Formats: sequence, C-alpha cells, structure tokens
Amino acid sequence: MKNNKLKFILPIVMIAGAVSIGVTQSSLYRKIGQSQRLFNQVYNQIFSTYVHELDPEAFTKASIQSITQNLDPYTVFMVEDEQHQVNVLSKGKYGGVGIQLGYRNKIMSVVAPMDGGPAKKAGIISGDIILKVDGEDVKIMTFNEAASKIRGKQGTKVKLTVKRYSEDEPIIFNLVRSVIKVKEVTYSGMLSPTTGYVRLNRFSRNTPNEMQQAFQQLLNQNSKEIIIDLRDNPGGLLSSAVAILDMIIAKDSPLVSTKGRTKDSNRSFYSRRKPIIPEDVKLAILINQGSASASEIVAGAVQDLDRGIVLGQKSYGKGLVQSQYEIDDKRSIKVTTARYYIPSGRFIQKRDYIDDKYIMNKTEEDSIFTTSSGRKVLGNGGITPDSTITPELMETLSSQFWRRGYFYAFAQQNKHRYETFSDVLSDSEILIKFSEFINDQDDDIQLPGEKELDVLEEKIAALDSMNTKANQALEMLTEFYEYQEKNSITTESEDIRQVILLEFAGLINGPEGRVKQALKNDKIVKVALDILSDKLVYESSLIPSVIKL
Repeated sequence: MKNNKLKFILPIVMIAGAVSIGVTQSSLYRKIGQSQRLFNQVYNQIFSTYVHELDPEAFTKASIQSITQNLDPYTVFMVEDEQHQVNVLSKGKYGGVGIQLGYRNKIMSVVAPMDGGPAKKAGIISGDIILKVDGEDVKIMTFNEAASKIRGKQGTKVKLTVKRYSEDEPIIFNLVRSVIKVKEVTYSGMLSPTTGYVRLNRFSRNTPNEMQQAFQQLLNQNSKEIIIDLRDNPGGLLSSAVAILDMIIAKDSPLVSTKGRTKDSNRSFYSRRKPIIPEDVKLAILINQGSASASEIVAGAVQDLDRGIVLGQKSYGKGLVQSQYEIDDKRSIKVTTARYYIPSGRFIQKRDYIDDKYIMNKTEEDSIFTTSSGRKVLGNGGITPDSTITPELMETLSSQFWRRGYFYAFAQQNKHRYETFSDVLSDSEILIKFSEFINDQDDDIQLPGEKELDVLEEKIAALDSMNTKANQALEMLTEFYEYQEKNSITTESEDIRQVILLEFAGLINGPEGRVKQALKNDKIVKVALDILSDKLVYESSLIPSVIKL
C-alpha cells in the first residue's frame, strides 16, 4: 500500500518541480522584457527631445560600450578594425606590409621588418621612424589608428614616409599590401648541451604547428630538458592551448574544462594521443604577471598533472571564455560565455572581474586544491609558481634612461655604424658614445629626492635668499647629487651596457636576436637551468609538501 502511495506521489513532485522551473524562467523573461521596454523608452525620449541632435551611430556605440563596461573586461563591442587582433588569432594572418612596430615617446618606429614581407623587400630596415602614412602625420594619430592605416586588404597600396638616421631627408616607400603570416614562436634553440628552450608569443591558429616543429627540432638535438617560456604571453585560442598540452601530457589525461549557462559552453578536453615529448624529458614552464588565459591553462595543467615545474611570478588571472557573435559585416560583440577550470578543479580568474550586484546566483569557490600526486596548489586567481623568482630591477639611473627611451633611441641613431651585432659587441667605446648621447639630451635626469631639492631651493629663496647657512647646505646637497649621478654611471656601467646590447640585438637581428641576447642575463632562465640539470632537486619539487598559508 505504501509503495503504491509513493508511486502516486513521485510523479506529482516531479511535475511540481517542472512547473516551478517553468515559472522561474517565465519570471526571468518577463523581467528582461520589462527592462528592454524601459531602455527603449529612455532611448527614444533622449533622441526626440535632447537639446542637440545626436548622431545615432556614435551614440548607440557609446551606449553599448557603457553596457559592456559594467560586465567583465573581456565582454566588448567591436567595430571593423577593432576586430584585427581576433582575426590574427583565428586566422594566423592579416593584410599588411610586414613590419613589427614600436611606440615610445610618441615615436612610431620599425622594430623589425618581417622576412618576405613588402616592407623588407622594399628596403625598410629596423630603426626606421615612421613619420607619415599616406601623407598623414602619425603624431596626430593614436598608435592603433596609425597601425590600422598601415594594415589593409591584400593588393591595396599604402605610402610610408620614414626618417632614417643615416639619411638627411625622409624616404618615401610605396608599398603593396600582401597577406602576412604571424610567427608565434619568437625563438627556440639549445641553451646547454641537454636543455632546449622555446619562447611562445601567443596562441593563434598557427601556434600548434610552430610549437610541434620547435619541439621536434629540440628533441632531434637530444634535449633531455625543455624550458617553455610563456612570460608576457597574453593567451589566445583555447584550441591552441589544448593542442600544445596534447604534445606534452600523457594520453587520456584531463587538460581543461569550460562551464557556462548554455549547453555549448560546457565542455571537457582530454589529451588524445601519445605525447611528442617523452615522459622522461623534464619540463619547466616560465610565467609572470603578463602570462594570461591560454598561457595559464598550459602552465596550470602541467602543474596540476605534475608533468613539470612552474617558475617565475604569479600569472595574470584570466580564466574566462569569450565567444564572438557577428552582428553584421562590420560589427560584432565578444561575450564572456564560460569559465575555464584546469585539472585540479581550479578556476584561475581573479575573483573581482564583475560587480556581484549584477549576479543573481552567486557561488563560493574553494581556495586550496591538490595536484595528481597530492601537492597542494592555490586557487586564488592566476597560477602561483612552484618556485617564485622575482626578476632583478634596473638600478636608479638605468631605469630613468629606460623610461625616457634613451637606450632605444641611441641604438636607432647608431645602428648604421655597425654591419653586424658582433661589431657592436667588439666596440670598446660604446659606453663613451652613450654618455655623449646622454649629455646631448635636453631632459634633466633626476635621482630620487632631487626634484624635492629643487622645490626646497625655490622655497628657501623666496623666504630668505641671503641666508648663508641655508645656501651652504643646499650647495652641499647639490654637490652630493652631482657626485651620485657620476658614481651611478660608473657603478651601473655593466647594466647600462647590457641594455644597450639588448636594443642593438633587436634592431640588427630582429625579435629572435633580442630574445637570444636577453637569455644570457635572465635570472629566471638560469634558475630553471639549475633545477632541470639536478635530477634530485627537480624530482623533489614535484613531491607533496605542507603548504604554508
């Protein structure tokens, strides 16, 4: 009898639950409809009665941007050229002239022309300063505006006016745009007889092929350890991150999952094949605050599955998935539709990505997780390295030269004096030339506290300019700063020389040359090499230990 009653009650409960869900959904849609009507009423009222006649297109774009600004930073409305970065990632190519641009001190210059591109074929070289694009002065444009004018459809023409330090007059280049393929692996090679290194710039459609080639070349050179450098890699396509993990993680291992409100947003990814890199090859992943999104997925999966060690600084903390929806042929909207979760279950996004007042159903996140072997890892937004290594900061004087762009400007002005980077290395007077360059600059370099001293001098002069003791004290302080500046140039001479060499390496040998030179004095790379070369230290890094909170 009781069983019959239960059979009768159960369908009623199920039906009641379905009705409850239906009512809830109906209530939500009703609220959305009411909000839309309110928005339309306000919008129409403004356009019909506002004191000025408004531009509908400009005002609507601003209104949509205001809406998206209340959400996370990655939900954005895009128009035409604003979609360029998305196109580069999804297609791995764009229409342009093949130059990497730099922008410092409001000067747009050529960092490096790309091999085979129209710019390099025409004779544009590293260090050229772009003055005009199609006759328009770049100084009246933003960097993005000038860059978008240089880009364009294959077969179209663009005129660049450049200043070259070895020439008195500007040079005009009439270029025909072509399809430019973006290179994602900026450098790969052997750092020691057994240790290979790969630096990845971003995750685009081309990335898996480039990384596979780089890995295979390193393995062909008998690499027993591989360093994958993801520092300052902002991420990109999820599919590329999964493809790279597929090359280094054992088959059938969980890699990453996405969870959202729609069915398509809920997906789980597993490694599908035997990895290219054998399991006995030791791995080190390098990250910093600029490593985000796909970079964090790769670093986090390697850490969670105990496949290698992660070194550097805590990563950026971007664990949100975006989907792009085309509105028409010129406009689209990129919407955050899901969240990334790495194998341990960690959600790597910083927690403050949206104001909680807009969210109807909030969930609490765990803060401590475990790797496959039982090591405790933190889920506090971003990837916390197994070993945190703080890079060495520039000394006082060097950092001021850097901020003012003096190192880069000096290299630009003097690049034509050297045929090869070896010529730069063998120049014993390069520091003397740099000192002469600094003396010719109009800017006054000030050490910490020197600016306040200038203010104090003015105040004392206004109070009592004839006070002997005060003037003597000020004179002593001035002499002290003059001595400190001269002394700093001497004590920082080696640091200054290394940054000068770095800029010349980039201008003469391109991005690959710059990376190769930078690695020679890279503290984090040196630590990675030390750990990878010591089997005991490497293996102990992957053994569970008590986490200190």
